[in-house]
Amino acid sequence: MPKKPFTPEEIAFQRERIMDSAATVMSQLGFHYLSMRKLAAELDMTASNIYNYFPSKESLLLHIRRRGFELLFEQTRLTSMDSSDSLDALYRLTAQLVAFAGERAGYYQLMFQPPVIKPGQSDDRDDNAVMNLDRLVEEWQQHVQSLLSDAVDAMQQKPDAERRRLTLYFLTAIHGLIDSYHHRSLPLLLEGVDLIPQDMVQTHTEWLIQAIETRVAATA
Repeated sequence: MPKKPFTPEEIAFQRERIMDSAATVMSQLGFHYLSMRKLAAELDMTASNIYNYFPSKESLLLHIRRRGFELLFEQTRLTSMDSSDSLDALYRLTAQLVAFAGERAGYYQLMFQPPVIKPGQSDDRDDNAVMNLDRLVEEWQQHVQSLLSDAVDAMQQKPDAERRRLTLYFLTAIHGLIDSYHHRSLPLLLEGVDLIPQDMVQTHTEWLIQAIETRVAATA
């Protein structure tokens, strides 16, 4: 009796299962050291079966990053909807980003520190996936910029280039905090601390907002 074909729900589940495992393996071993055979062994599948879902490692990476931003964007949108005011929304977004980096470390690393893939390295470029990823990354950045502009009213009077610059300052500072914990790169300063404490997340956010307000006032 022929095997019953997977339903769309089963196909989606298998794709997500592959992406979840690959995100972890890629972040641990590095993209260029991951083989589909090694990933298949982790999943108790055959490499050819994985290729039925993703034609190449490059395609798999694109879809992992796309799914990561979808998950993060959905969480941050829901978080901001539950906020009482603009400052609270920004605090919640920062806490959500920190939590996401802890709960889905593999996704976070590949989303914000993707491996360099040289032009022509893959013949299986998925243009649709590239477009979807670019759109999601842009929308997420715009969402953060909007929340920051709402929290710092004077930012709304600034040119778009300055608002982007201030948003970049905010996000890279948060990313630096997360990365220091993740890689334990400052062991003396992080001695005895395994997770980023909630009060540190809020304090760090407060400092950043104050610095941005100072910058905006100085350039008024």
